[in-house]
Amino acid sequence: MSETILVVDDEDDIRLVVRRMLEAKGYVVLDARDPHHALRIAGREPIDLLLTDVVMPLMRGTELARRVRALVPSAKVLLMSAYKIAEITESQLPFIAKPFTPEALTQKVGQLLRPSSSPFTRRPPARPGPP
Repeated sequence: MSETILVVDDEDDIRLVVRRMLEAKGYVVLDARDPHHALRIAGREPIDLLLTDVVMPLMRGTELARRVRALVPSAKVLLMSAYKIAEITESQLPFIAKPFTPEALTQKVGQLLRPSSSPFTRRPPARPGPP
């Protein structure tokens, strides 16, 4: 089963290009031109990742991320913006700067959607040896 990505950007050209990049890698892509439409989609469709612009009319991408995660707690979030603004850092959410290459985007998306093998995985406690 392919992961579903909801792309939100108020610029039609960017949504189209991002959609094509992700579909070429086998992802199912839904898109919305405004945050309110995105919330309606997230309320009725299974979403694995929200990829949203930060600077949009009607609602900031960071607020949209908060609301989508309230609807779909398992959804991952990736913010995108041409601007490096404090709210991105403060949100502590993953971020990709526009413009980005298809390779950079799919690498970042892949990192978020695939569980990594962490060096901090739980191991059984060591048994104490002889003194």
